[in-house]
Order: sequence, then C-alpha cells, then structure tokens
Amino acid sequence: TWKRIHYDHHQDPNHLEVLFGALYTTLPTIVLMLTPIGWAIGGPGGAAMAVGVGLLTTCFYEFCHCIQHLKYKPKNKWLAKLKSSHMAHHFHDESGNFGITNFFWDRVFGTFYERPDRKEKSETVFNLGYTPEQAKQYPWVADLSGGVATGHPVERMKQD
Repeated sequence: TWKRIHYDHHQDPNHLEVLFGALYTTLPTIVLMLTPIGWAIGGPGGAAMAVGVGLLTTCFYEFCHCIQHLKYKPKNKWLAKLKSSHMAHHFHDESGNFGITNFFWDRVFGTFYERPDRKEKSETVFNLGYTPEQAKQYPWVADLSGGVATGHPVERMKQD
C-alpha cells in the first residue's frame, strides 16, 4: 500500500525495515506478471527464464536502493551519483528524482533535478503532504504509522 511503501519510507528514509519490498508481495508479482510473457515467447523454458530475469532485476534494484540508504559512500561514480540524486528525493524535494537504478523516466517526464537547481527544501519531504489535517480525514494512516511525521527524522528521534 501507499502507506507502507512510500509514506513510512519517507518518514524515515534510513529505517531499513521499510526499505525493501515485502517478499509476500514482490515474489507473486514477479511470477504472475512474467510467467505468461515468458511462456508466450518460449514455453516453459521461457517462463522460467522470464521469472529468473525478473528476480535478478529485482535483486539489482534492491541492491542499488540499499546502497542509497545505508551510511556508505560508493567508490563507483555512477553509484555515487545515483545515491546523491535519490537522497535529494528523500531529504530535499520529493517531487522529483524518483529513480533508483537510473533516472531515465525522470528525464522523460521532467522530474529529474540537480540539487542546486532547487534552492527551497520541500516542506512535505518527510510526510508527503500527510498533515494533521489529512490525518483527520484519513486517521488509519497515522494509526498504522505511529502518528504524523513532522520535521527531520533525526530531530524526531531526539524528541522521543
């Protein structure tokens, strides 16, 4: 759901428990989406190959996403750029730099940005616009997430 996948992840981008896709949703999706395509192209062998490629692609995606959220500075320039751009999405302005393994679609849709291009930090970068007013209308999100996120995650932890 949006709450688990994106809202909780933005509340605290370094919280690893909400970093990875859940296996009970990820694996069935890969199998159900790719098996028919692979089968249509190459029968049972094609189906197995399609699922295998889907699993490898997902592992690569999760590897890149993990590197971006761990306290690790990649030596590889490409990985370092991916991390920098994705961290801007989490800590500066959530309305762009959606990519994890590349920013092709961000460039196509005009959502890619370099940090100096956006001087103002988004006020909703950690709560995605889910404010106390929104919580009155959709209280189950706050109930499931332990409240409404306000401010930087590190500052919130100091208050607890």
